Amino acid sequence: MKGFFYIDKTDFLRICAIFFVTRVLILVMGALSYSMFPENGEVHQKKTISEVLDLKNTWDRFDSGWYITLAREGYPQRAFTDDVQETWGFMPLYPMLMNGVSRLTGLNLFVSGLVVSNICAFLAMLFFYKLAEEKFGKGIRAVTLLMISAGGFYLNIVYPSGLFVLLTAMVFYLTYRQQYSWALIIAGLASVTRIQGCLLFVIPCIEILITYGRNSYKYLPAVVLGLLPMGLFMAYLAYTSGEPLAFINIQHAWGSSDLFPLQGFLSVFGGVRPGGSLTNACFWVIIVGSVIYCYKRMPLSYLIFTLLYVLLSTSNNMLYGSARYMLGLLPVFIAISISPYYIRQIFILINILFLSLMISAFVTNTMTFL
Repeated sequence: MKGFFYIDKTDFLRICAIFFVTRVLILVMGALSYSMFPENGEVHQKKTISEVLDLKNTWDRFDSGWYITLAREGYPQRAFTDDVQETWGFMPLYPMLMNGVSRLTGLNLFVSGLVVSNICAFLAMLFFYKLAEEKFGKGIRAVTLLMISAGGFYLNIVYPSGLFVLLTAMVFYLTYRQQYSWALIIAGLASVTRIQGCLLFVIPCIEILITYGRNSYKYLPAVVLGLLPMGLFMAYLAYTSGEPLAFINIQHAWGSSDLFPLQGFLSVFGGVRPGGSLTNACFWVIIVGSVIYCYKRMPLSYLIFTLLYVLLSTSNNMLYGSARYMLGLLPVFIAISISPYYIRQIFILINILFLSLMISAFVTNTMTFL
């Protein structure tokens, strides 16, 4: 087994090239879309070169503003209400890192967010490469599929996706290397990055049970440490707002009623954003289908994690963000990387097509496909 931090020099250079080339292409597609297409469906306004090259003009959209606000102001210090959208709906670790980088470097919060996202995205590639190469022998292929996926641009903008994928890759790799205590602690950090991070406990816990059986209790201290970040977050919310589950209940302000698994698929037939819902439904089918296709080569923990991830991520009353959520489902990219050539090519074609469409929709403030 290769050393924990060892990466073949040639493969490391390939990873650097994949990261650089795909990120440059994403920036170019974003700039072209921002300069050529109207925003919010309004009449197109001609933009100057300086406006087009300003990353904040192009990429400070949708949830980015919420994370910047949260990094600057923190959570509201008042009684919880669910009738108005608030920063309660966003998890704390990513904006905390943004704030820390801003204080250390003097950069504004938007640029600090870009720094955090891009560093995390690159480190995520390294850990994911290690996992896919050592366990499946497909490191470069899996990393490439991740970076060209339809939601790949979220890894590098002011969203927590880069951080979340890094923590996810670390949990998977640490579990593979049987570093279960560290995997549980990292899963705890992921849980306060995105709500789906809570599901990462499944990966080390199942492997611990399979490996140690009745002696699994010796990892209880690590489990407690892993649960600590979410426990502290909920205690803070209870103290400041009176509602420890504010991050869940505030979803009502975004139009989500009672949450239940797979609810979002009903929106495909409900006439609400039918194009976007149908597109997102198709991505979820690809996600589930690819893992099922390769289930014989997938560890049990990967299969259970995928199932729970899909159930949680489709529990809102409208399907959205499937390409973004897919970034955290690393078993999907592993499954595609070990699939036959024609399946990989279909996956690549679909994702490259929708990568350009989703970038255009994002930078023009259009909800279609997002």
